[in-house]
Amino acid sequence: MSKDNLDEKLTNSATFRDDSFYELLATMRAEHPVYWTTGKNGAQFWSVFKHADVKRVLHEGNLFSSEVDGVMPIMDEALREANRNAFGPGEMLIAIDPPRHGKFRSLVSAPFMPNALIETTAAKTQLIRNIFDALPTDGVIDLVDDLAAKIPMTIIADILGLPQERCSDLLAWGKMALTASDPEYSSGDAAATSAAGIEGIRNCVRDLALPRRTCPYNDALSTLATGSIDGAVLTESEIIQNGTLMILAGFETTRNSFSGGLLALLQHPAQMEMLREDPKLIRKAVEEMVRWSNPVITLMRVATADTEIGTQRIKAGEQVVIWLASANRDDAVFPHANEFDVTRSPNPHLGFGFGPHTCLGGPLAKLELRVALEELLARYSGFEVLGKPERTQANFVGGLKRFPIRLIRREAAPAAASA
Repeated sequence: MSKDNLDEKLTNSATFRDDSFYELLATMRAEHPVYWTTGKNGAQFWSVFKHADVKRVLHEGNLFSSEVDGVMPIMDEALREANRNAFGPGEMLIAIDPPRHGKFRSLVSAPFMPNALIETTAAKTQLIRNIFDALPTDGVIDLVDDLAAKIPMTIIADILGLPQERCSDLLAWGKMALTASDPEYSSGDAAATSAAGIEGIRNCVRDLALPRRTCPYNDALSTLATGSIDGAVLTESEIIQNGTLMILAGFETTRNSFSGGLLALLQHPAQMEMLREDPKLIRKAVEEMVRWSNPVITLMRVATADTEIGTQRIKAGEQVVIWLASANRDDAVFPHANEFDVTRSPNPHLGFGFGPHTCLGGPLAKLELRVALEELLARYSGFEVLGKPERTQANFVGGLKRFPIRLIRREAAPAAASA
């Protein structure tokens, strides 16, 4: 395949409308593991496909900066400014380099730490059960909107102290912000659509967070609103940027992992039966769901000094796009990488990143996925797919956007005969 064809496939979001893009990524790992890529309107960057190389870029947070240009890959130079505005380089936690990143992370980490999650597991489990309780009695739902998105959005709203009635608006804005390349979510101008989605979330955060600077509650948004680093209180922009990040990151990984993972279980019924027979496997299954579904397909960094990746010389200032979806299917790390295996162990996937920017909400996402899967298996004896699942047209954050399904309830056990 010619370079022009490879560049077109890698940078065109339409390539990612179905799972066939994994074949392209396998080709790149084998033949072009570090590849100079040309996008639209003059965009140029290195694409990195092997697990070891991707892991290294994630680990070396100062050599490969997230603060220079943000983390959303610039596949189209015309979107550069929109990408920078969306991820607030230097202000949003995901786009701050060490050592300041570590200080900022410590400020907002408390609700996501293992001890805090243990203490709040019962409350979070009940929130998830309430969502299942509210599902229609005939079991006909769209798995993405009615469960996969609603569960994490409800949980993150509870952590941040957001009104639950705002969740539907926040989800809609999130789709616009992160998947504006999909015509279904775009107004025709991807940059304008992304900017409008980000602004919708920011306005909500602004309205709710700024009053808490003087009248805080016991929630994570108040922690941001009253927070300080090295004795300097956070600016209004830092508060809004990081509240926005928590909302976006709070639902994307779980939504895509849960819907994609359940689809994989339906496509591999023997794996589903293994979970029914041995629920202790669910924790391993959660890890495999994340590896398999690849909720974040790519991330971007910028080299801060001349270096090498593999045999390629990388110059200071050049953009480096790491393909997490490729790393997580690398046969050099995952035996039978293209097989879905709920018993896989070890499972060193990069679905939650690696190094200083390892996803702060990773343990929370695992909790949500575990409880949701436990509820599904306990409440329902089977699942009927009612239409073809549809993927989002995106090569940054991707997954299913539509998955019509019928949940078949377990029959109640017969009452014991009276003596």
